[in-house]
Amino acid sequence: MKRYTNILILLLLTGLFIPAGAQNNPYKIDDSLYPFFQRATKSRTYPQGLLIADTLYAEATKKKDKKAQCLALTIPVSFYYSSGNYEKLEQAATKLKEEARKNNYLQYYYSAYTSEINWLLNNGHSLRALHKAEEMKEQAFKDQHNYGIFSCIRTLGHIYYMRQNSEVAAEYYKNALEYMLKHLPEQDPSYLYMNLAEYYRKKDEGEVALEYNEKAVKTAKTNESRVASLMDKCQTLYSMDRIDDFNTCYEECLQLVEQYGVIRKSALLRLRICKLVLDKKYDQAYIAADSIGSPLQVYQILHVLYLKSGDYEKAYTYNKLIHKHQDSINRLVQSTDIAELNAQIGNERMKLDAKALEYKNAALNLRNTQLELERTKSQSELEKINAENSKLVLKNRNLELARLNVEAEKQKAILKEQQSASQHYIVTLSLVLSFLFLFTCFLIFYLYRRRRTMAILQEKNEELTVARDHAEESDRMKSFFIQNMSHEIRTPLNAIVGFSQVLSTPDMEVDEEEKAEFSMLIQQNSELLTTLINDVLDLASLESGKYTMHLAPHRCNELCQIAMASVVHRNPKEVKSYFTSDAPNDFLFVTDKERLQQVLINFLTNAEKHTVRGEIHLHCSLTENPGKITFPVTDTGPGVPADQADYVFDRFSKLDEFKQGTGLGLNICSIIAGRLKGEVKLDKSYTKGARFLFILPLDGDPNY
Repeated sequence: MKRYTNILILLLLTGLFIPAGAQNNPYKIDDSLYPFFQRATKSRTYPQGLLIADTLYAEATKKKDKKAQCLALTIPVSFYYSSGNYEKLEQAATKLKEEARKNNYLQYYYSAYTSEINWLLNNGHSLRALHKAEEMKEQAFKDQHNYGIFSCIRTLGHIYYMRQNSEVAAEYYKNALEYMLKHLPEQDPSYLYMNLAEYYRKKDEGEVALEYNEKAVKTAKTNESRVASLMDKCQTLYSMDRIDDFNTCYEECLQLVEQYGVIRKSALLRLRICKLVLDKKYDQAYIAADSIGSPLQVYQILHVLYLKSGDYEKAYTYNKLIHKHQDSINRLVQSTDIAELNAQIGNERMKLDAKALEYKNAALNLRNTQLELERTKSQSELEKINAENSKLVLKNRNLELARLNVEAEKQKAILKEQQSASQHYIVTLSLVLSFLFLFTCFLIFYLYRRRRTMAILQEKNEELTVARDHAEESDRMKSFFIQNMSHEIRTPLNAIVGFSQVLSTPDMEVDEEEKAEFSMLIQQNSELLTTLINDVLDLASLESGKYTMHLAPHRCNELCQIAMASVVHRNPKEVKSYFTSDAPNDFLFVTDKERLQQVLINFLTNAEKHTVRGEIHLHCSLTENPGKITFPVTDTGPGVPADQADYVFDRFSKLDEFKQGTGLGLNICSIIAGRLKGEVKLDKSYTKGARFLFILPLDGDPNY
């Protein structure tokens, strides 16, 4: 259930489920404030988001935009929720609730309440989450606020689901769905339909689950909920062994993912495993299952895999692991409940024990008095029997009995006074202990705040030191860059100008062979100058973050052949260049075509500069790094010295200062590899020259 909670939390904080056709500024706040809110939302998980939210709140206060004030206070709630600081989250939520109630925007009041409950629920405090949800429910019905009532009903469903009480959770989901459809028709009900589908799927009631899946697909109001609904439907069809329907639905999912991008990676990976199982590609399914993060989901998938493949012994082993993991979750919930209950009743139990001891002492004293009275009465009766012959003795005994009765009354009065004094002493002692406790808490808080302040000051000083060092290094690099570029640009430019003047001077006697040679030199220096300028422009574009990777499926062998063809004419006469591959010619993978070729051309150009004789070899491998595609470029040149191997990809790094180039080519390759979620490195174990590797993942989704 945590996967649905995390998907909805941001929408809960900002008013929940904006209609798909909403225009700019869908919250209808002041137009000048909306850009602040957009920036704050994008940075909501970073400290700068808090600064932007403070600015938004101040500007909203000036413009008297009460709704914008509430929206500004949702950013700290989101930040502290994601950072895991519950104390700060509770403070931010309290401030948002006060502001929302004061400005009569109660949807944000209940959004803040829901954030606190979800944090407690996701961090193992389900009992505290349940108590807070009951508080929220009481307030929502008191306010008669439709969104608040719906939120608390749905949240109670999440809580009981996490507490392994699926039956009660399903009833809450049904009630929440009925209430939403009746009172909040503009909301997206697809996630509640998916919750109910999952419940009936686990009960092996596939037809009922499929009905809820169909409703989820039909009622989804966003691209994300539409994709999620269709993926959940695939899971139901798979559990029902409806293979043809599953394949049709799976293809439809892939089309939507290609259209909207990968929205839910984990769900798509589970569907891919199901497809591999149906296609009996068990080895690939085992590999894919290992990449799923949740242990319980891994056990469940491997259990089904081994059942399908006929390995019943391993299937039984993973079935035991599933039950063991579920039992451990139940024990964790129970132990958490017990710990929280013990913390709540511990102090009350101590007070009750003290009062019980007090009452026990009073009862013992009273019992002693009663025994004394009984003994006195027995003596009186005995004296009456012995004094039957003497009225005077009997009268004296009666007087003595009366005196003892009066004494007993005095004893009772004294006992009451002692009890009253004891109670006064207990109250005084409690007040003193309470004062000491409060003083201790204040002292601890003061010391904590002082230590925190000192830590913040130290952190700021360290940041200033780093910034100063970075500024000095940037100034040094700028000077070095200008000096280096001045030399590198002047050399080819002088060659172009000099040879051009020779060719254009009519008095110069130059034969055709020399003219061809001069023209070739002009062309080579022009290409070199163009390469220098392109390196600088590429570096600026990549570091500014303005360049967007254009990802698409391409044939790896074709890209390599194009890169080889574009540089082969520069080879020295005694150097042979060739390309090999262990990948099929029709093998496709997703990448940025231009940037991949740029890295390969840089590697090949670098090899041509340093290779006088021998060969340059470009290879494409799917086996060198399993799960990835590797492009090694090997040459028979002098190689990279061991003392420079760790710095070869640094900016302005050149092994031979007399060779043309800015020293930016390999650094640009490193930046491009990082943007494609890959890496470039030097094979230090290769000793017959230099061997550079360009390694990319095969999932094709660097999350841009």
